[in-house]
Amino acid sequence: MSTPAKQSALLDALLARRDAFLGFLATRLNNNRADAEDLLQHGFAKALASADTLRDDDRIIPWFYQLLRHVLIDHLRARRATLDREHRWTAESVSLSETERTEAERHLCACLEPLIATLPPVQTELIRRCELSDQSVSDAAVALGITPNAASVALHRARKTLRAKLVAFCGSCADGACLECDCP
Repeated sequence: MSTPAKQSALLDALLARRDAFLGFLATRLNNNRADAEDLLQHGFAKALASADTLRDDDRIIPWFYQLLRHVLIDHLRARRATLDREHRWTAESVSLSETERTEAERHLCACLEPLIATLPPVQTELIRRCELSDQSVSDAAVALGITPNAASVALHRARKTLRAKLVAFCGSCADGACLECDCP
């Protein structure tokens, strides 16, 4: 385990080059300073947590750049996965004919709306914008003032919570797509 003195020395060395690290990340994120800031803070936290893995104090800067590369790669992979998920979902919903969509909306479970209202406000808005209206997660995130990554996570949690609430409330009629609902 790393000592507080080692963590303090590490943090001082890293903070002295904060602007260079921020520029390194921003350049690779198309000058998105907000994402670069988030990743830099995440990198600082990871560096402090793994300070004991640093064997040579003269290698702090290269070691931290390598850590930032890994943080950046993880971020880009997560973003790509989110975009791929959105694309697949959009492609699936576009493939439905207008008649099928209208039919599905007409028979959508009446229990859904009251249950959506029980979710936390951000999750409620994300479900309404992304699932019930055809807004992308990125656009909804901008409208709600959160990052696309945070919106994707919140939407995932909202879907999971809503699914559990529907099953608890509707029972077996929620096993399918919750169409043709026959619960009271």
